Amino acid sequence: MLIFQIALVDFMKVLNIIPDGYIGHSVGELGCAYIDGCLTAEETILAAYYRGLASIETDLIPGYMAAIGLGYNDLKGMCPPEIDVACHNSFNSSTISGPEKIVKQFVQELQQKNIFARAVNVANIAYHSRYIKPAAPKLLEYLQQLITEPKLRSSKWVSSSVPESEWDTPLAKYSSAEYHTNNLLNSVLFEESSKCIPKNAVVIEIAPHGLLQAIIKKSFGPECIHIPLTSRGHPNSHEFLLASVG
Repeated sequence: MLIFQIALVDFMKVLNIIPDGYIGHSVGELGCAYIDGCLTAEETILAAYYRGLASIETDLIPGYMAAIGLGYNDLKGMCPPEIDVACHNSFNSSTISGPEKIVKQFVQELQQKNIFARAVNVANIAYHSRYIKPAAPKLLEYLQQLITEPKLRSSKWVSSSVPESEWDTPLAKYSSAEYHTNNLLNSVLFEESSKCIPKNAVVIEIAPHGLLQAIIKKSFGPECIHIPLTSRGHPNSHEFLLASVG
């Protein structure tokens, strides 16, 4: 995933397409660190590798995640106590995270109420929840060895892992090992951070597939122009990319 993002960022730089701002969703914040000049391409790839390595080297519960067709404010009071809202995607979209059996059962209950809910197995890991916290010490250790001189994040990089009320704290100011470890543990505050995007913006999704298109088109308003650079399954990926850039 990060290799795709790095390549797309480099491609746009060659064309002198310079963004006024950027927001990352979950591990996408490593992509922001690369765009922002805080991490090199090698450091970005290694940071993603260590994120996965720490997860599989730690003894974690069998976890599951699920996409839910409700916003955080509507969903938070409905979740069983064992489930966390992992991603605040938009006003009508969230991702939950928790123990496998409980997540699957809750998904069935929501489906019976005609609420969109789809369970997703992310390597049996409940990311962005209390259940991933045991992996934090190992990830922090790996990242501290990688990121020895953390760089200041620019104002262009809108954080989606630290609440706006804490943007002036040391944790939020630097693209540090602590920042990227917190990214793994904290809920993805994409809905909150996306409010910083102007209503008439050109919004470019940099990912292996335009997965967030449905979410951002509903969230950012009709005045924005939405451009995914890739589309999974398209017969001519290079043509899709060039047409999107054009």
